[in-house]
Amino acid sequence: TIAKAKLGAMLVELLIRTATTLHTSEACFHHEKKWIKNKRSVGYLTISADSYKQCMETNRDALLNSSPYNTKFQPMVRPPRDWTNISNDGGPYYILSSSLMRTKGCKPQAQALRVANLDKVFDGLNALGRVSWKINVDILEAAKRCWDDAIVLGDIPSQFDFDVPPLPEKPAFINRVLFENKNSEEYEKLTQVWKTFRSNLYKYKKMKQKNMDLYSLRCSAILKLNQAEKLKDCEEIYFPYNLDFRGRAYPIPPHLSNIGSDLCRGMLKFKKSKPLGERGLFWLKVHLANLAGADKMPFEARAAFTENNMDNIRAAAEDSFGDFLEGKGKWWMSVEDPFQALATCKEIVRAVDSGDPASYECSLPVHMDGSCNGLQHYAALGRDSVGGRAVNLCDCDVPQDVYVFVMKRVIDRIAEEAATTPDVADPLSESFSIIEKKALRNNAAAKLVNGLIDRGVVKRTVMTSVYGVTYIGARKQIQEKIEEKLEAAGVDIDERANEVHAASGYLASVTMDVMGELFQGARTTMNWLAECAKLIAARGQPMAWLSPIGVPVVQPYRASKTHTVVTLLQSILLTGNSDSLPIHKGRQVTAFPPNYVHSLDSSHMLLTALEMDRRGLAFTAVHDSFWTHPADVDEMNLVLRECFIDLYKRPLLEELKKNWELRYPDIEFPDVPERGDLDLEEVMKARYFFQ
Repeated sequence: TIAKAKLGAMLVELLIRTATTLHTSEACFHHEKKWIKNKRSVGYLTISADSYKQCMETNRDALLNSSPYNTKFQPMVRPPRDWTNISNDGGPYYILSSSLMRTKGCKPQAQALRVANLDKVFDGLNALGRVSWKINVDILEAAKRCWDDAIVLGDIPSQFDFDVPPLPEKPAFINRVLFENKNSEEYEKLTQVWKTFRSNLYKYKKMKQKNMDLYSLRCSAILKLNQAEKLKDCEEIYFPYNLDFRGRAYPIPPHLSNIGSDLCRGMLKFKKSKPLGERGLFWLKVHLANLAGADKMPFEARAAFTENNMDNIRAAAEDSFGDFLEGKGKWWMSVEDPFQALATCKEIVRAVDSGDPASYECSLPVHMDGSCNGLQHYAALGRDSVGGRAVNLCDCDVPQDVYVFVMKRVIDRIAEEAATTPDVADPLSESFSIIEKKALRNNAAAKLVNGLIDRGVVKRTVMTSVYGVTYIGARKQIQEKIEEKLEAAGVDIDERANEVHAASGYLASVTMDVMGELFQGARTTMNWLAECAKLIAARGQPMAWLSPIGVPVVQPYRASKTHTVVTLLQSILLTGNSDSLPIHKGRQVTAFPPNYVHSLDSSHMLLTALEMDRRGLAFTAVHDSFWTHPADVDEMNLVLRECFIDLYKRPLLEELKKNWELRYPDIEFPDVPERGDLDLEEVMKARYFFQ
């Protein structure tokens, strides 16, 4: 590894010295260092602006046209081979070797796979992989029109960069003596100069980053569009599957697949069409309402929402880029998932215009999504009736929205804090105790965000809370939403960056506190899992378990070891994380509860896939979003409920504990948490379990 690093640096150095532009003979590449946190610098190899411009002007079309061929694993145009063993030559591709599991280089997990009985896992992956697809040419053409006409929509980003302010000039070095008297006029002036410099530098870096993000989004869109263009004339295409280390199933092709974004999903449909039957058109209407964001009401109201928008739907289907002045033609552009919505608009109009919707042959998949699925699994594990009702494990007249449930509690707390006056001894004093400072910060934060909190602000934090989101992660999620709202209100968030940062942290704390109070059953189960993980990690052992469908899981987190290599260009820090290194105890503990739940939701999905395949019904899924033909939604709803109940009738936590006790007989594990009174059979009657 050290020799490779030295050789690589030498080759890069040769490239810098010899690669020049055609006309000016200037260097194409430059090596530069940028300082980051903790007084460390990172080396970068950058292409000169002239070289980049010349490359894009002369070779842009060639670069774009070759992009779909640069991906190693692509959708297949013939049925994939069945998974029969874990060896690389036993995978679905006929020529390329592919691995059953993305093990992250963890040898213990690879060894466990060799001795495990994976027959059921193979059958599940094969059932998903043999579903045939086609490119929805209508949506591909619409997406290409958006790209060609620079219409910013969904995954089609702006083709114009943001204006970047000039890089501010760093103030000249000032004698430190001038800073000694903090009450002097000179000190005030110098402080203001540096404050202005830092503010302008922040704005410069922020806009540079936005343009870099835009560039990445453009590349992603080009890859998806070009790959769909390449496959649009194929009679059928397939997406072979493999597993991540937790047992979750993913399509192997990285760019275009049903697990992708709204654009990817909109450009795909089942190869096989099926008559809508008695209820298919109803589920198409519900599906469109879900895509438009009208998914918080009963199914009948969602279908009515679609019927009330039939003028907009017909205009979108007949002339998708039509009457922009009246807005009818672009109604589909205003919904949450525009490309999938447009595909559904066209299908609904065709079905209605056929004169006999029940006989209309439809190949568009309809989705049924779990309601905060991680919490559903925790509620089932602990038989938590309160949490189960909040996430639709019980029958209700209207769907329960856990995000609104949490949002209302958070709003009440923020409003209450914003209405109070901090209890400090002397508000005019410049010196406060730690408690007083915290009270002042919280009150200022509450006043800043009061009135800005909606479902979207708390949704990601609630969704990821069961997957181990940290305070820092929750703060970043919330800060993105708060900044959007403040910018829309005309607030200069750059000037108030510190206030926004502090307010987002306060709001994250409140949201996580509310979650802990509302979902005590889930919290109890999470704490038990984490406590067991601590005991095992204390012995220096990685967390390992067998998922309900038979996938052996071994967490790969180990301490990293670094060493420095001096090269011609710079010193390089190499980081190793081999299986010979000790485990990372902290990550083993914090990652175990969410990873365990992921192994449960993957088992539920694969069990559902097996049963749907046994019944001869098309089925695919994106984790907790299950898809089938509109005509088969009712049967899929029955199957996924039966599989969920069968899964949780097993004493999963007891099985987990028993397995650990056999492996670690000298560890005394805590008792499994006492279960609540949730009746699993209620799930069969829960209309909005998946919706």
